[in-house]
Amino acid sequence: MTKKNNPIFFDKDISLNIIKNKKIGIIGYGNQGRAQALNLRDSGLSIKVGVRSIDSIEKESLESNIVYDSIESVSFWADLICILVSDASIPVVFNSKIKSHLNENDTILFSHGYNIVYNLIQPPKNVDVIMVAPSGGGQMVRDEYKKGKGVPALLAIEQNFSGNALDTAKAYSKAIGSAKTCSFLSTFKEETETDLFGEQALLTGGLPVMIEKTLKVLLEDGYSPIVAWFVCYYEIKMIVDLFHEKGFDYLYSAISDTARYGGLKSGNYLIDDEYERKLKNILSNIKNGKFIKELDGNVDTLEYKSSIDSKSSDEISKIMSVLFTKDKNGR
Repeated sequence: MTKKNNPIFFDKDISLNIIKNKKIGIIGYGNQGRAQALNLRDSGLSIKVGVRSIDSIEKESLESNIVYDSIESVSFWADLICILVSDASIPVVFNSKIKSHLNENDTILFSHGYNIVYNLIQPPKNVDVIMVAPSGGGQMVRDEYKKGKGVPALLAIEQNFSGNALDTAKAYSKAIGSAKTCSFLSTFKEETETDLFGEQALLTGGLPVMIEKTLKVLLEDGYSPIVAWFVCYYEIKMIVDLFHEKGFDYLYSAISDTARYGGLKSGNYLIDDEYERKLKNILSNIKNGKFIKELDGNVDTLEYKSSIDSKSSDEISKIMSVLFTKDKNGR
């Protein structure tokens, strides 16, 4: 389904009325599931949490005023079913525990479009299929809500059987706090492809590997692990904070002449046309389905293994422990 001019929605423009009397089932109680469940509860909505086994939940994560039940029972009870288990688990969970309990005009909600875009599940045609995808992890979604703020959320509509799917998505985004910042309209396809690309090219691929490689080069040339870590790791957050709200023009105007000249010259040397070609290949493999086919048979074959020698890693771990423990304790 297409989007219309990327509209942005804010809290003051959204009513909760369309979901006030709905029975909302949260399927899964992990990172996003718990955060969204607690925020919905605190927004005064009727929720139940569906889990495979109550024993699988850590006792400190259980809430006395939330009902926990089997996935099948919650799916039968709810008319807005939020499927927040892992992408890999969704096909089995949906087909064996949810699909047979769906009724006409029910709503199925996702926080990632992966299984819909790649046709790993097929919802019935007589239900709404929507997405509310917060732009941050579950802990951040919960923490920002408790501060009276919110993590922005992407909204998308795949099926609009009822004619009210967008209003439901908007109201849900308001109830979990996202619209306090903004909720913005996209599509399942756009969310899925850009999310996978952002992870692979930058967030969990390019950036961590780039940081580690720069550390490795300094360490192998004899520099102190502590100094190398401060330069290549600690200062990343400081630079991101400089451009996060005001953009790259502000960044380059706020740093020294040396940093600006050296950064632009070496940046263009490192991130060259070949790098851009590789980025395009990554995106192409996401769009044409090659990545998902590869993932299906190899998901457990890759594990992170640091390229930093163990002695340097130990020194870095110690300074991180001291520094961040000090920050948390305020001394």
